Amino acid sequence: MIVALNFIALPDTQTAGAYRYIANILEMLQFYAISGSRFIIYKQKQIPDSFFKMPSNVDVQYVDVPTLGRGIKRILFEQTIFYKYLLKCDVFYSYCTSMPLFVRTQKIFTLHDVYCFSDNHRHSLLKRIYLQWTTRLYVHCADHILTVSQFSLSEIQKYLHVPDDRISITYNFLLPSLPHKENTHVQVVKNMKPYFLFVGSLLPHKNIKGMIDGFIAFNTEHQYELRIVGQCADESLIADLQSKTDILYMGFQRDEVLNDLYKNCVSVVLLSFCEGFGIPPMEGFRYSKPALVADKASLPEVVGEAGIKVDPYDVQSIARGFQQVLDKSTELIRHIPQQLRKFDPFASCEKFMDVLGIKYQRL
Repeated sequence: MIVALNFIALPDTQTAGAYRYIANILEMLQFYAISGSRFIIYKQKQIPDSFFKMPSNVDVQYVDVPTLGRGIKRILFEQTIFYKYLLKCDVFYSYCTSMPLFVRTQKIFTLHDVYCFSDNHRHSLLKRIYLQWTTRLYVHCADHILTVSQFSLSEIQKYLHVPDDRISITYNFLLPSLPHKENTHVQVVKNMKPYFLFVGSLLPHKNIKGMIDGFIAFNTEHQYELRIVGQCADESLIADLQSKTDILYMGFQRDEVLNDLYKNCVSVVLLSFCEGFGIPPMEGFRYSKPALVADKASLPEVVGEAGIKVDPYDVQSIARGFQQVLDKSTELIRHIPQQLRKFDPFASCEKFMDVLGIKYQRL
C-alpha cells in the first residue's frame, strides 16, 4: 500500500498548530511495525527531509516541489502543476485544507476547525467567503475527514452536515516519551519573578489584548510576570508588548527553550475566542502545571477539571482567573493525570492508521 502525505502547505520549519498534530502522529510510528505500506512525502524543497522525523522502521520517499511560500502561489500550484509531481498511491492525505482535488485515489484530510463559518470576526468578508467555499469543496471531494476534538466534530456536522461514517476524531496528544536534552547554546531568560506562560501565534483570535489587560489588572497586587512566546507579524503589537512592565515577549522559540519555560512556569494561559483544540495547556500538564483558558470552543474539553475557565471577553473575569489558578492550584493539579489519559497517543495514532488503511502491530 502506498500512502501519500501532502505537506506542501508547510512553508518553513517554524511551525505549530495544525502541523504539530500530524508531526506527533508520524513520530508515533516508531512504536509500530508497519507492514506492507510505503510513504511518499510531498514538501517544499527548502524543508529538509530530516525535519519530518520519520522513524527508521518506515519506508519513505520524499518528493520536492518548488519553494512556494504560503498563500495564492501555493494554492494555484496545488491545483495545476502539482499533478506532474504526483506518484501513484492508494490513499492521499493532507494535514490541513490543502489537496489536489482531482487526484484519482482515496482522499482524506484533517479539518481542524470551521471558524470561517462560525466566527464573523476572525477573517475579512472576502477571505471568509473564500474559506467557506473551499472548505465545502474539500469536504465534498474527500472520502473521509479527520478532526481533532469533539467540539470541532460537532461544529463540522452543524455547518457542513457531514455524516457520521465520513468523519472521525483523532485527538491532539503529547508524545509518550519526553526528551531531556540540554542545549548549552540556548539562553533562557531568568528572572526572580514567577511567571505565567502563553505559547502560540499572536493572532487576533488568540485574544492577546484581553490576556494582557486581565493580567495587568491581576498583577496590580502581585509580583508576577507574563511571558509570551510565538510568532508575530504585527510590529506595532510587538512594540506595545515590549513597552509594558512585567510582560516579556520572547518571539519564536525552539523546543528546548519551550520545555524549560513550561517546566518553570506557574500556569499556561490560553484565552482564545476560538480554538480547534489548543495544545499548549496539555504541554503544561506534562509538567504538572494547571491552565487558565477561555470558556469557549474546545478549551473546556481540553483542560477539563485541571484548568480555570473564564469569559475571554471580560477583563475582570480574566483577572479573577489568574487569582483562581493560584488559589486552587493543588486541586487543579490533582486532575491533570486523568485529563492526559483522555488524549491517549496510541489511540489517536491507531485511529489515524485505521482510517488510512495502514496495517500495523504495536511493538
